Amino acid sequence: MLDSTETIAAIATPLAPAPRGIVRLSGSQAWTVASAHFVPDDPHLSLSPTRASRIPGSLRVSGLRVPVPAWLGLWPAPRTYTGQFLAEIHTTGSVPIVQAVLTDCLAQGARLAEPGEFTLRAFLAGRIDLTQAEAVLGVIEAGQPAQLQAALAQLAGGLSQPLRKLREGLLDLVAHLEATLDFVEEPDVDDLERSRLAQEMESHSIWLADLARQFTERDRPERLPRVVLVGAPNVGKSRLFNALVENGQALVADQSGTTRDYLTGICHCGDLVVELIDTAGAEPTLDEILAMAQHHQSQQLAAADLVLLCRSPQQGLPTALLPAQQQATLRVWTQSDRATPTEPGWIATSAASGAGIPTLKAAIQDQLQKTPGQGDAAALTTGARCRESLNEASLALQDASSGLSLHVPQDLVSLDLRAAIDALGAVLGQVVTDDILDRIFSRFCIGK
Repeated sequence: MLDSTETIAAIATPLAPAPRGIVRLSGSQAWTVASAHFVPDDPHLSLSPTRASRIPGSLRVSGLRVPVPAWLGLWPAPRTYTGQFLAEIHTTGSVPIVQAVLTDCLAQGARLAEPGEFTLRAFLAGRIDLTQAEAVLGVIEAGQPAQLQAALAQLAGGLSQPLRKLREGLLDLVAHLEATLDFVEEPDVDDLERSRLAQEMESHSIWLADLARQFTERDRPERLPRVVLVGAPNVGKSRLFNALVENGQALVADQSGTTRDYLTGICHCGDLVVELIDTAGAEPTLDEILAMAQHHQSQQLAAADLVLLCRSPQQGLPTALLPAQQQATLRVWTQSDRATPTEPGWIATSAASGAGIPTLKAAIQDQLQKTPGQGDAAALTTGARCRESLNEASLALQDASSGLSLHVPQDLVSLDLRAAIDALGAVLGQVVTDDILDRIFSRFCIGK
């Protein structure tokens, strides 16, 4: 375990040219280290404020002849993110300057922070719980607006608050059940009370199992949703690809087999950003290169979050490599400027005129938002760590419910409830080990 008493420092902004760069420090000597080379504009301003303060001035940086503009942010303990004295040096966002500022801080006695160490200290100080700590990482890694909103909701306690309330209720119930074992004058839990408690435990068990299922569905790598275009050769997929993506560069021609490999591009569909993939036409072939292209198509199709099944007035549906029945699919009619769809359920588009392109983008967004983990506002970010513990808590409560219904002795019911309490404690970080903390916070970037 890292020494949380040491003063740590790290660059808190990306290492890229920017208007501002930030070096963050936390620990008992954070203010002393941060102000060592700082000169305030107002010499009467205290560099040991009693409340959070922003102090403008300049900073002497090793290797530079003249000071650079800067300001200090100082936050007194314990009402800070880490629960310790906290400081930030804001200066010009030149990468060499920001790196030199960090080097000066380390020379003054600070230690380079490990990945996620600021958030780890916030957790250890009780400022946030473990699910909120993981939500910080969710905010950083969010690739979609809905993912960001979900992570922010979790950071605000959207997951931990109901779990904490349930755990506290179970603790009260255990205390009540065990009190009747210790004091003979206390009446046992009657049948009506047992029935009510059994139903309550059953309801909590179902909720936790559903929550665990959501984690399973959303436990996937952070990436853009993959939308794959498939259809017969010369159906107009590449023209549609160029109309949907920014600066589309797919080759188009009336000759069949123009697309010999898959192409990818970024497509903005409302609030969602998706990866659009154009593939070779699906048809039997003896051409070795085209056969390889169609093999790539089958791979892309299998990994698709959404399939755009394309046909045109001249070309019907492909006879091979159709999407699986369980895959989300939109049926797209291309070249609607030549002829309109002859049956319902097709989204009519024209790459030549742009007709139907906004409608198709809206349909893509709508369909992906129905898919677990893609733009779902209820998406959670704690992932695999919680899944097992939630399942354990759910099974323990199911056992407790069955025990209450079958008039199992209260001491055995109490054991099931305690198992659920421990499992919920693991989710919230109230029961935690060093290896769990290492796995979580090692995923953070330095400075967070």
